[in-house]
Amino acid sequence: MSELSSFVPVPYRVAYSELVRAELKTLLARASQRGVGQEALDALKEIDHRLRIYPQFGEPVKDLSTAGQPLWSATWWALYIEYVIDEPNRAVFVFRPLKPLPNSSLAR
Repeated sequence: MSELSSFVPVPYRVAYSELVRAELKTLLARASQRGVGQEALDALKEIDHRLRIYPQFGEPVKDLSTAGQPLWSATWWALYIEYVIDEPNRAVFVFRPLKPLPNSSLAR
C-alpha cells in the first residue's frame, strides 16, 4: 500500500501558441463585459489543469501524420478546445484558439 501512496503522476507539459494566448485575453475581456468573467477564468484554469494531469478527458478527433500525436477536442463550461497530445514526450500543444459554444454567454 505504501507504494501506491507514494505514486505521483508526471504532469504533461502544456504549450499554448502566441495566437491562443492573445485570443484568451480577448475571450476573458469579453466574458468580463458579459458578467461571466470569473466563470470563464475558472473554466480556463480547469481546462489547463486537466490538460496537465489527464489530457485524454476529451475525444480523439483524428490521427495526425506524426505517429503518437493525435488531435483531440474537448468542451468545458462554454468553451471548445482542440489540442494535440504528444504522448511519448508527455506534452500537449494548443495551437488553435478556444471557441465559445454556440448560444453560450460568450458567443458573439
